[in-house]
Amino acid sequence: MTVTSMGTVSIGAWRFTVLDAELADLAYDDEPVLRAIRFVTRDHDWRTADDTVLTRTIDTGADGTSGRLRIESSSRYDGTEVLRYALEVTVDGPTLHVDAVATTTTPFRRNRIGLVVLQPPTLAGAPFTARHPSRTVTEAAFPTWIAPHQPSHDLSGLDWSTGRVALTLDLAGDVFEMEDQRNWTDASFKTYSTPLSEPFPVTLDAGSVVHQSLTLRATTDGRPGGTAAPAPDLAFLDGPAPTAVVAPPPTLQLFAASAPAAARPADARPAGVPLGVPVLVEPVLGDPNVLAVLASARLDAGGGPLDVRFVTDDPDVLRAAIDDVLDSGAVVRIGAFDPTSHVTTPALQQALRDAATAAGDLEVVAGTRAHFTELNRTVDLFRDWDGPLTFSVTPQMHDRSPEQVTESIRMQRWVVMSASRLAAGRALHVGPVTLRPRFNAVATSARPVVTDATIEAGYGPQFVPDATDPEQHSAAARAWFAASVAALTVPGVASITLAEAWGPRGGR
Repeated sequence: MTVTSMGTVSIGAWRFTVLDAELADLAYDDEPVLRAIRFVTRDHDWRTADDTVLTRTIDTGADGTSGRLRIESSSRYDGTEVLRYALEVTVDGPTLHVDAVATTTTPFRRNRIGLVVLQPPTLAGAPFTARHPSRTVTEAAFPTWIAPHQPSHDLSGLDWSTGRVALTLDLAGDVFEMEDQRNWTDASFKTYSTPLSEPFPVTLDAGSVVHQSLTLRATTDGRPGGTAAPAPDLAFLDGPAPTAVVAPPPTLQLFAASAPAAARPADARPAGVPLGVPVLVEPVLGDPNVLAVLASARLDAGGGPLDVRFVTDDPDVLRAAIDDVLDSGAVVRIGAFDPTSHVTTPALQQALRDAATAAGDLEVVAGTRAHFTELNRTVDLFRDWDGPLTFSVTPQMHDRSPEQVTESIRMQRWVVMSASRLAAGRALHVGPVTLRPRFNAVATSARPVVTDATIEAGYGPQFVPDATDPEQHSAAARAWFAASVAALTVPGVASITLAEAWGPRGGR
C-alpha cells in the first residue's frame, strides 16, 4: 500500500482519496467506480453535521494488495457534539469493506444517520440490478432525466458496471434506497440508509449505537485501463439541446437584499449592474414587515420593476396584496408559494390567474421557491397552468466542499434541461441562484415568528443559519455565478435571478 502527500491511498488495484472522513473518487484498476463513500448525520431539520477527524491510522499489508484504514470522527451541530463514529476500511484484493459504528454522546433528534454511497452521474441510462432483503431482485436503470422520486427502494445490495469494471455492493445494518441527487445540482446518485418512508425525526438517547457496513467487490473484463464501455449519449448537456433554436438571452435579475437596513451602501448595485434591473422579492404575507420588505426592494431596484413572489396559503389575502403592490410601483411579474410546501398550490394558481385577468397585462409565474426537486415532484399540480414556471438553485444543500460547488455547474445544465422538458414550451424563470440555501425547505421545525415591523435588523435569509457563504465576495464566487448563468442559459429560460443586491449574500 502507498499513501501520497495528496491523501491518495493505493492498495492493490484500488485507489481512493481520503478527504477528512470521506473516501472520495474511488477507482479500481484505473477505472473510476464511485464518487464517494461517507458517513452522514442529519438532524431533525435535515442539517448535515460538521465532522472533525479525531484520529486516522493506516496499516500496510505485506503483499501490497491488502490494507486497513481506521478513521475516528466527531459530529457536531453549532459546536455541540452529538455523536462519535469510527470507519474501519479494509481492502483485500478486489474487495473493499467499510464498517461504521457510531455512538451518540448526547440526546439527539435525527432524521438519518449512516453510510452513504455516491455513484457518478455518468451512469445515467446504465442498467443495474437491485437486490432486496426478501432475496428478490429487480432490474432497473439509473435515470437519464432527473428522477423526481427514488429510482430504487428496499435495498440490500446493487450490481452494476462502470466502464470495464463490474461491481457488487452489499449493504448491511439498515434498509437502503437510492436518490437522484441531481435534483439539488449534486453530481451523483446517492444510495443511503433509513428509507424516507420511515417516521422522522427519531429521538435517540445518549449512548445509542448505529452499526452499518458495506462491501464492494470489483471484477474487470480484461480490457486495458481507460477503455470504457459504451455510455449513453448525453452530449447535449454540454450545450443547447439538439433541437434548440436561436432565442433571446434571459433577463438577469437581482434578489432583494435581506441584510440590516443600516448596512445599505450609498449605491447598492453591484459593479457593472445598470439601473432598472428587476429585483425579485419574497414577502411573507402575515408577517408585520411586509411593507418594509417591499420598500427596501424598491430601493434595491433603483427605479426598476419588482418581481414579487408572495409567500402565503390564503388566496384572498394574496389577491389583496397583489392589488396593493400593483398600486405601489412598477412590477414585472407576480408569483405565490405556499409557506409549507413551497409550491404554488392550485388555489394560489387560480388567484394568480384572476389577478392577471383583472390587471390585463400582468405576467404571473408559478412553481416553487425551493429546489428543482419540489417542481420535479409536484409537476402534476401544474397540468392546467399555461404560464411560466420557476424554481431556485443552490449548490450546497448536502455538501459544502469546493468540489461540490464546482461540480454543480454541470449539474445545473442537467437540471435546467430537465425543467425545460417538464415545462413543455412554457417559459422558465430560474432563481434566486444562491451559494447557500436562503431558507430550509425541508425543516421539520416551525418557522420563527416575526414580530418586528421594520427590517432594521434584516429579515429572512439574514436569520437563516449558514445562509452566508464566506466566499460570497471572492473572485472565485464571481466566476462561479458567471458560469452558472452560462449553464442555465438555454432556450426557454426567460430570466435568471442571481444573488442579493448587496450585503453579505450579495454582489458586494
